Amino acid sequence: MFVYQGKMNWWTYAKDETFVVVLPNGPVRVGDSVYLFWKWTVDAKGVKNGNVFQTISVDSVTQTSATDVTFVLKGSWYSFTVTTKGGYENISIVMRNPQGGVSDPMPLKREWQSDKELTGTTRIWTGKFKWMNFAQDEHAIFIVPDGFGEGKPILSTWQWTKASSGKTKVPSFRAEVQRNVTGLGTDTVEFSYKSYYDIKCTWDGKKDQLDVWITEGAHSEDVGDMVRSAIIERQSHSHDLNPPDTTLTKGECELRLPQAQASLPRLLCPLPFPKGLLETLAHTAAFVDQCGYLAKYAQDHFIALDADYHKALELINSLKAEIVNLTKTRDDLIVDRDGSRSKVKNLQDALDKALKDIEQLQKEVARLQECIADDALKDAEAAKLLQKTQQELKTEQGKVAGLTKEKAELKAENDKCQATILGLQAQIITLETTIANLKAELTVKITENKNLTDKNIQLESDNGKLEGTVKDLRRELEAALARIADLEADGTKQDNRIRELIDEKSKALSNASVADQRAATAESTVAKYKKWAFKNKVVIDLSTV
Repeated sequence: MFVYQGKMNWWTYAKDETFVVVLPNGPVRVGDSVYLFWKWTVDAKGVKNGNVFQTISVDSVTQTSATDVTFVLKGSWYSFTVTTKGGYENISIVMRNPQGGVSDPMPLKREWQSDKELTGTTRIWTGKFKWMNFAQDEHAIFIVPDGFGEGKPILSTWQWTKASSGKTKVPSFRAEVQRNVTGLGTDTVEFSYKSYYDIKCTWDGKKDQLDVWITEGAHSEDVGDMVRSAIIERQSHSHDLNPPDTTLTKGECELRLPQAQASLPRLLCPLPFPKGLLETLAHTAAFVDQCGYLAKYAQDHFIALDADYHKALELINSLKAEIVNLTKTRDDLIVDRDGSRSKVKNLQDALDKALKDIEQLQKEVARLQECIADDALKDAEAAKLLQKTQQELKTEQGKVAGLTKEKAELKAENDKCQATILGLQAQIITLETTIANLKAELTVKITENKNLTDKNIQLESDNGKLEGTVKDLRRELEAALARIADLEADGTKQDNRIRELIDEKSKALSNASVADQRAATAESTVAKYKKWAFKNKVVIDLSTV
């Protein structure tokens, strides 16, 4: 929530008056409500110090920079163009009316912003404020942004008619926290806060009215009763997409092995199954990811629809508030129109009476002139009477001319009021039609939300079952990979053994080759000796060798 304060200046009707603007949701979007509060120095009817509190919905938003916007508020009579500056640190407001009147830009400074999410009920009270000789018949506003409670914020601002410094129309903004809170949960809540003065507030829940007492030293005074001008019921907004858990109970049961029963319909048609465990696991993981994608898409779509739903609700509430403002303006114009008609009727009666008097005077003048012509009346008294009668005739004719002019002006004003009433009635019909259309859209979106919630729950259930299947397959994969690792280790050992046997075989073959060479050499030597012995006839007995 953002609260701004500045000065209202509008022609001769508002001169240097304290101007308060509240953005209940902080940064605005189309359809948000905005609260504006000021007072007229003197209004068009001549009434002095009349308070004005308006609730207007944001009609359009234009982004001017990364952190700032310009948005338009279209009220029942006045419209406001608001431009933020410095990331909503300040705002500038230009005020317009249907007759082409435009104000100079009115700067307002942000005096307070919430530092956390507000969850309590926001209430805004406005009324008249008086305090000794410093404030008389001034406007004041009190705000509890986060409801009642010890340590919760309390905001207030009023205007000094003449401050102790001698300056006039000085705003007095105060942001404190509630202390000594009593009566929470009842129809009477009391709290206090200190900001130079000791300020005590009592809330009457039956009237939703705030009574304010201020104490300074020994002087204590009831400064005014504030009436509730706006209320915002804030609730924490969340959605639990998981089905509720059942209550846990303790007991005994007999355990059996699970039955291989399918929780989903079995597909018996030919399917493109991959070959191998790893390929099957990869495809299973892809299907689980697809289920997760579908569940996430359903959840995101639900969140988007839910946001549109609540946005439509806010728009309906703002339109209802605008209808209330339009209805009040229409009723005021009807009262003005009826008053104008009454004035016209009174003027018409006065005009008719004056015309009758003129007619009688004209007859009297004609009669006297006829007497003068016929009887040659020269009497001075009769001539004086004739002159007096003619003077009265001129006076009455002047009155008739004035009444005729005033009647024409009142008729023009009455026609203008009637045209404004017809325009407001057309706006009310348009707004009521918009509300009916929005309610129809809400009904459709509520149905879509329910269907998406059901689908999301089913998808999450299926996703959980598939994740269980993936876990089982992953365990089988881990076992298979472990078996593969063992087999690879055995294969490595066998390869090493084979290499050793090959080396031993190569060594044996090498040794056999050497032995063969030696045997051949020995056989050659034996043959040589046999030949020598045969030639020399020497008998060699090899049986003993």
